[in-house]
Amino acid sequence: MNNKLEALLNRHIGRLQADIANRDQDTFSDGTRKNPLDAMHDEVDLKNIASLREGRIPQYQDHMDCLSGWQSMDMREFADLTEEVTGQPAWGQYAE
Repeated sequence: MNNKLEALLNRHIGRLQADIANRDQDTFSDGTRKNPLDAMHDEVDLKNIASLREGRIPQYQDHMDCLSGWQSMDMREFADLTEEVTGQPAWGQYAE
């Protein structure tokens, strides 16, 4: 893994951790979150952090059961990682 890729991975991990920290973490007495939408976002972000720590770009199929293995697609928010790994513009973004 090159230094630029590692820096990009770490930047995304830090951003996702900050997003989680800024969400409502209040819970009811039984431990369930008061804001279920924030809980769902945290779950997605934690999965993405785990993928990034493995050096893998998070994909939509990591979070949706309706996609099968042949439909793998990197998540758009990680397009800079896709471009660094493949050397090609991600998501139809072409240099002019």
